[in-house]
Order: sequence, then structure tokens, then C-alpha cells
Amino acid sequence: MKSYSIVLILTVLYSIVSCGLTSEQLTKTLKQSKSKLLPINDENFENILNGKRDYHIVVFLTSESSQINCVLCHEIAPEFRIIADSWFKDHPNGIEINQEELEKNNDSSKNIYFFKSEFMESKKFFSLLQLNNIPKIFYFPPTKSNAANTFLKEKQEYQFFQGDHKSLMLNWIQDLTGHKLNLYIPINQTKLIVHILIGFFTMFFIKRYRSYVFIALQSKISWSIISLVTALLFTTGYMFNKIRGSPYVIEHQDGRTEYILPGQQNQLGIETQIMSFLYGILSVLVIVLIKRAPEIKNPSVSLILVVVVSALIFILFSLLLSIFGLKGIGFPYRFIRFF
Repeated sequence: MKSYSIVLILTVLYSIVSCGLTSEQLTKTLKQSKSKLLPINDENFENILNGKRDYHIVVFLTSESSQINCVLCHEIAPEFRIIADSWFKDHPNGIEINQEELEKNNDSSKNIYFFKSEFMESKKFFSLLQLNNIPKIFYFPPTKSNAANTFLKEKQEYQFFQGDHKSLMLNWIQDLTGHKLNLYIPINQTKLIVHILIGFFTMFFIKRYRSYVFIALQSKISWSIISLVTALLFTTGYMFNKIRGSPYVIEHQDGRTEYILPGQQNQLGIETQIMSFLYGILSVLVIVLIKRAPEIKNPSVSLILVVVVSALIFILFSLLLSIFGLKGIGFPYRFIRFF
């Protein structure tokens, strides 16, 4: 019975969306649907986008197919869904338009509807829009035109920039529609439970082993390690990544994965880890070379240690210079050229 009910709801939803739609019909559809992102595909896009519309449309074009493996699609999807859910939460019955506003034809008095288009179900639609890559977000304003495919000339595209995608998309939609949108970010129940458990076990551990914790807090070695790790993270761009919301890595559609971006104004999350690791290992090697090697009484062992450590420093510093060459165009210095 549950499966039958789901099929029935989807059938009703499809039958409504695939015909000529008014704002009232879309509002009714949203109330009956769990998702506030209505589907748009090859079967219904002409009925939705062609002809007169007395509402705003925002379409998210994406793909969840494992064959395409669109990383940015998966990253943007939950952000876009939060905006759609937030709008519906404030306007569950749509915007009621009085006669005076209707005569003024004020776009800010019109509803906004959010759609999602899956590539595997919308190849004709994607081809008509002449898309070479995804994801894409398009805005289609209210229109009085009855001409076919007028929406192709009227659409406006969202430009993806680094940062908080929710805030950037929200500002873009507000500027185009004239509406003020409130953002309601749902509580991540799993994350909340994990944090509660971590807090509980941390307090339990501190109480149970407080004598050892007290010794560790007084240890110079502990504070040295914490200080060193913190200094390495912050000098290699940790806050840069946090402020700009940099992705961890970039995966391309052809299967390539970028770990280091050229240019001094671009940086990935993994770059911070790579640079921290290199600086950390080089620091340890220099300490070993200066402090530990002279303490070895056996001349042969001391010589071998110095040669091995010096060779590792030379190799790792060569790698560091090669990375500098990628980040700074025209950086001339190299030892071993890694790339």
C-alpha cells in the first residue's frame, strides 16, 4: 500500500506539472509534495516555460548519475534545496496578490517556484539550452509572451563563485525577484548526536584520567606539538580555506583530479595539508640534523645519519620549490624539477 501511495502521488504530481500551469496549481502541487523542488524534464519543460507566466522560476540543472560523477552538483544540491524549503516555509500558501498589485504588474508580488532538472531525464532540455557543463542555475522571469522558446532569451544564469553557496545564491535570487528571502538551515541531527557523544566521552575521559590529563597539560612536549601544528596550519592557509570555503580537491568530468591550483589567490583544502606536512617534516629533519646527529658517538653512524637526513632535506625542499613554481608564475628557482 505504501508503494502504491507513492506511485499515486508521483502520478498526480506529473499530471499536474505536465499541463499548462498557473501559480495556484504550482502552490497546490508543492503542498502535496514532500520535496519543494518540482521536477522539470523533457516531458514537461515546454508546458512550464513556454507561454505566459505570472511567477518567477529558478531551475537547478544537475546530474546525480555515477557515470557523470559531478562533484559540484552534489555540493550545490543540498544548498539549493535549503533555499527552496526556506521560501516555502515562509510562503506555504504562496503570495496573495490583490487587484491593485496585479494592475501594477509588480514582479515582487509574484511567487517564486524552484525546479530541479536531472540530465538523464532532460537531455533534450539540456541540449536546447546549449549546455556544455553542469551544474547550472537559471532564472526565468514572469512573462506575457506566447512565442515558443522565448524563455531561452529571457533566462539569466547564476555564476558560481567561491564562498558560501547558500548566501551567494540567496542574494542573486533576491536581486532578480525583488523578494526578501529568509534562510532556515535545518539542524543536522546526526552531527548533533555525534557532538553530544564526543562531549560526553571527553568529559568522562577527563574525569576518569584527570591525573594524566593534568600531567599532559603541564608537559612542554605537549604544548610544543600543539603550537607547532597550529603554526603550520595557519601559515599554510587554513584560515584562507575556511573564509573562502575552498573545496578539498577538484575533480573534472574527464576523471582528472587537481590537488594544487596555479596562482597565489587560489588554494584547495588538500594544499594546506600538503604544505603543512612538508614544513613539518622539514622542521623535524633540521632538528635531527642539528640536535641529534652531533650526540651520536659512533662516527660512521653519525655520518650515515647526516647523509640520509641531508638527502631528504634536499629532496623535500626541491618539492617545495616545485610547488612554489606552480603557485607563483615566473618563480625561477629549482633543484629537482618534480613538475
